[in-house]
Amino acid sequence: MTAFAARYGPWALVAGASEGIGEAFADALARRGLDLLLVARRAAKLEATAAAIASRHGVCVIPISLDLGADDLEARLTAAVADREVGRLVSHAAVAP
Repeated sequence: MTAFAARYGPWALVAGASEGIGEAFADALARRGLDLLLVARRAAKLEATAAAIASRHGVCVIPISLDLGADDLEARLTAAVADREVGRLVSHAAVAP
């Protein structure tokens, strides 16, 4: 475990992680040794991003295809996080026309 991971916890959850700034945050956290839970709506793009980050940095990356506006968000996100110790949250989900 890196010093950064020891300080902030072994897992980070990044919402809006399939591209742009959310993806950049996810990559930076992985580079510092954190395992990632990546949340975004578009499953194919999210899975590709997760695979690329895992390959580059050798960390565990779990893609969670989920709309943050869903009625069952709390239950689905709670189940996805399970008993993982999440020490960082980056909420960067947005719609850009």
